[in-house]
Parts: sequence; structure tokens; C-alpha cells
Amino acid sequence: MTEYCFVLDKDNKKLSPTNVNNGWRLIRRQKAELVSRYPMAIKLKKVVKDEDTDKSEFSCGIDTGSIYTGIAIVQRCSTGNKPVFKGTLEHRQDVKQKMEIRRGYRRYKRSNKRYRKARFDNRSASKRINRAAPSILQKKQAIVRVLNSLNKYINISKVVIEDVAIDIRALTEGCKLYKWQYQQSNRLDENIRKAVILRDKCKCMECSRSNTKLEVHHIVPKRSNGKNNLGNLITLCSKCHDETKGREEQFINKYQGMIDGKNIRFDYAQHVMQGKNWLRKELSKQFHVEFTFGSDTANKRIDWNIEKTHANDAICIAGLEVNERKCGIKDWTIKTINRRCKSKLKEEVCGFRHRDYAEYTDTKGVSYTGYVTAMYPELNAININSPQKHLKKANAEKCKLVWRFNKIYWF
Repeated sequence: MTEYCFVLDKDNKKLSPTNVNNGWRLIRRQKAELVSRYPMAIKLKKVVKDEDTDKSEFSCGIDTGSIYTGIAIVQRCSTGNKPVFKGTLEHRQDVKQKMEIRRGYRRYKRSNKRYRKARFDNRSASKRINRAAPSILQKKQAIVRVLNSLNKYINISKVVIEDVAIDIRALTEGCKLYKWQYQQSNRLDENIRKAVILRDKCKCMECSRSNTKLEVHHIVPKRSNGKNNLGNLITLCSKCHDETKGREEQFINKYQGMIDGKNIRFDYAQHVMQGKNWLRKELSKQFHVEFTFGSDTANKRIDWNIEKTHANDAICIAGLEVNERKCGIKDWTIKTINRRCKSKLKEEVCGFRHRDYAEYTDTKGVSYTGYVTAMYPELNAININSPQKHLKKANAEKCKLVWRFNKIYWF
């Protein structure tokens, strides 16, 4: 698998990337020094003249998503364009939960310790024009942080973003609608509760009773991200509804079959659309930004015979035609590091710090590589989160420090 190395000269001038093996060769011959290992970047010990530098265009494609975002950089070459970097950025999914916990602390303090009026309307952050919710904003900020990190080692000529416009009504209906069909309501009443009861003919779908109090039941419960839409709601009487409490998952297939429904998650699509304007404005401050559409990306992927992944879609979005064989480069997994460290331990354990990238070899000779998540000074032990296994209380004296990450994890 091909992997490229970023190159800087003695004056930090950005040069064209080279093969990783060639980068290590230059380091062994003491013609360059290592700047970063993940992703690999070297600095030459000489100054390269402007006339000797390569003036190639580097186009960066971004395939934005709510859980994963594909990022790729493609170099325009006279002998054939080639991707020099591709990776998949994994976004945090715990921000909303943490904000709900914080909201609970604030409410408890206001109501139990000392009373004061709620002041959520007084916060300036909540009144900003074009404000993005923190759970959405942090995902777009992560993309900007990764591009800024890559831009230190390579001259990105332009950034191409896929313009996202997701049809929520088409997701609900399961097909593309005609213009006049958008004007027709897909339920019998504007009130969602009444609409569900009218659809189920004012009777319990479990026992068929109608002369009793009726409840609207979430087939997929809210704790499992069940939504308030027709495909996830069913009418039950009070007795049948009580019988499902605490074990809603056991009835999901049964109730969805009764109404021919399904639980469609709209939050992923909404997170992508709601933050795109902020991302455009922020990237436009540093790069030349262009836009493309999902249909163009799909057509290019088919024409160029490229396998569908987030990173490969980003290659297609970059807009420079690439041969299928040249797309088999290392696909990086990228995670941004939280600014606030959970660990209260500031000292080192056998030279290791929280978030270091370490390697541990067990007694069977199996090696595990991952980042340090916890430290135990009294035991000289650390926890290592590797892709294969989460090692707990591994002997720190038998571990090897691979790299010390800063702000971003690169795997």
C-alpha cells in the first residue's frame, strides 16, 4: 500500500510529497529530519530554489457527513493525476449528551441550591444570527482543524465541497415525489397524535379495542433515537401500552409490520445541511472554495471504477480524474483530540502521558498499538485503546512510546 510523505525545505517552503520509503532514506543519510510521523513529514537540510520547485496544483475534496467525513488531496501531474492523501475523519457523537448533563446540573443548582429565574434567553451565544448548535458546530470545526494541519505541509490550491441538499420528504416516502405531491399532506391531521389515531381507525392495534383510552406508542423508543413520525408511532390502549414499558425492543418488528412503518433518522441529514454555510464561510477565509453535487460524485466514481468509501468519494469530489490503481494509498483514520483532558493525572508514568501513542507486546508475541486512555502510577500500568483490543492495566515498563500526538489523532 502506497503512502506519501510531505516535504519541507530548510526555509519551511512546501514541496511536492514523496514516497515514505524515500523520506526514511533521506533521514538515514542525514539529508532531512523528521517533523511528523503521523502523517509523515520531513524537513530538508537545504534550501530549494524557486525555479526547482514543483508548481503542481493540489485539489482537496471534502465529503461531509454527520458521523464520518472523507478528506482527500489530489495532485495534478503531467503524467497522470495522483492522490497523495486520503483519510476518514470520525466525528464525536457525545456532545449532545454532555450538554444535556450540563443542563441538568444547572437546573439542579437553580432549583435546589438557590432560586433564580432562568436566563437562557440572556446568553449572547444563544442569540447570535446564523448560530449553529454546538453538536453540529464541533463537527465542522473538526474539518477545519484537519485542513489547517495538512496545509502546514502542502499547498492546497483549492477546496471542493459537495453541496448537500437532502430531501426530507423523499426520505419519509421512500421515493422521489412530483412537484404537486409536495403540496399534499402525508397525514390525516396536523397534530401528529391525532394523525396516528385516525390512521389506525381509532382502535388499539394490539387488541382491537376502541371504547377505551388510546395511547400513541413509540415503536423504537426515544432512548434509542426513536422519532416522532408516522412510521414510528402506533395506537395502543392503556393496558397494552403498559405491558410494553421497559421492553419496547421486543415489539419493534411486530408493530412495524402492522403499520408497514420504519424509524427513519433525520438527524444525520440535518446535521450535514445545517452546518454547511458555516463551513463554507470559514474555509473561504483561507482557501479558494468550489462546489459540486452528489450526482456528479456518483457519476465520476462509476466512470473511474473506484470503490465507494468516504475517502474515495472525496477523491472524486476533488475533480481531478484519477486512475483506479492510484487510489490504493493509505486510508488514514482521523480523530480530533478534546481540548479538555479527562485525566486529572498530570505526571508521567514510565515516560508515558495521557493520549500518547504506545505499543504493547504480550507474552504470546502479539503487538497492540493504540493511545493511552488511563494511567496508574502506583502500579506502573497504563490502559491502551487499540483497534483490536482495549488493554487495561498493561505493564508500562514493557510498552514502547511510538508517537506523542498533539490536537489530532492519525491512525
